[in-house]
Amino acid sequence: MLKPLFVFYSIIVLSGCGRKPASLEMPADWLNQAAVFLTYTGNPDDAKTTGKVMAVCDQLIEQVAPHLRMYILVNEEWNLDSMMRVFTKKQYNISNIQLVPVKNLFDMGVVRDYGPIIVKDKEGRRKMMRFEWNYVGADFIHPDTAWERYQTRTRDQYFTQIGKLLDMEVVRSPLVLEGGEIETNGAGTALIVDSFNNRRNPFFTTHAVDSLLELSLGITNVIHLREGVAEDPPPWQSRISGNIYGYGVGGHVDEFARFVNRNTILLAMPAKEETLNDPIKKITYERMQVNYQILSAARDQDGQPFTIIEVPLPDVIPEEIRIDTTDRSHPGRFIRSDYPDLKQGDTVRFLPAVSYLNYIILNDLVIIPKYNRAGGPASSGQKDEQVKRIFTRLFPAKKIIQLDPTGLNYVGGGFHCWTQQVPVK
Repeated sequence: MLKPLFVFYSIIVLSGCGRKPASLEMPADWLNQAAVFLTYTGNPDDAKTTGKVMAVCDQLIEQVAPHLRMYILVNEEWNLDSMMRVFTKKQYNISNIQLVPVKNLFDMGVVRDYGPIIVKDKEGRRKMMRFEWNYVGADFIHPDTAWERYQTRTRDQYFTQIGKLLDMEVVRSPLVLEGGEIETNGAGTALIVDSFNNRRNPFFTTHAVDSLLELSLGITNVIHLREGVAEDPPPWQSRISGNIYGYGVGGHVDEFARFVNRNTILLAMPAKEETLNDPIKKITYERMQVNYQILSAARDQDGQPFTIIEVPLPDVIPEEIRIDTTDRSHPGRFIRSDYPDLKQGDTVRFLPAVSYLNYIILNDLVIIPKYNRAGGPASSGQKDEQVKRIFTRLFPAKKIIQLDPTGLNYVGGGFHCWTQQVPVK
């Protein structure tokens, strides 16, 4: 059952009587989990890219299924028996795997962003929070179209389906929020990105957004960061700098700022010397310096300062691609449609949405990105080891697993984007 959250009514009434609302709470990623969702789909018009995405998902299943129950979201029309036979042949722990067929799965995006976000009430009961969704703030989506109304009905069906699967009540909020755009320490403090959120919620003031976050997620202390990394451009503005293009969502916080405990934040930060010859890292460095100042001045929900640990940016050589408007599976086709100055056959450089901070914590496992591969820069291996040392020091009792996320990076995401935790009762 879908239960609307009457936010504006609650704010008016509760502010009038001087009481704070009884809030729901969003658990931190590092707390115990009962299961994890994984999006397992891809673009039907792009078999090559979809194959790369599935290869990363298969690595995640292989590593996670022995330790944790997995709800794997798949296309409604796929043959589930055939999939389980394939998983059995690959020797996955199928006793921990449940396939969940979802209508229009590819069109909806990834589970971290469209939801649900699992929250708990004051009695510890788990509920599913459903936020509004506007396709990462894209200009080309109009809410009053037959297609969008159909997508809304599809999401209604999806949340009803997942609510029954988990036996949880669905609570709705009018706030537009993607799971990748908020990072919480589980104690009432959250990080969000203003440049990103303002586009999603142009009709809400900052105060209104903060109030809605308190009602829906129990956030009492919101830290407003300025901008995300250059490696995560919005889908409507894929030109990052010069002849370098990318594909992202335009500023998800899980690409560059993450809590690892209540008062420690990891922040993506290029070395200053890297900015001299790398225009992308120069943009990111300037943005992250602003965010660093914000975090340095910020305090947690108890008035205490944060420990900030800088994490490097991966060294990845952009791929050269030729614009081909005739090939539906070719990334250059979409770049050309946004930039009329590009001609058929022009060569551009494509940079995936790379990040060391799009990691996931799954009970005793921490799965982090690695980027060292044949033909890549020698510094990639050095940075992989540097990042592994950071995580080993921060999580000494957990197993640190390094996997290559590039297949997900090429379509604008990472491990955290493709998954969503289900906290224990």
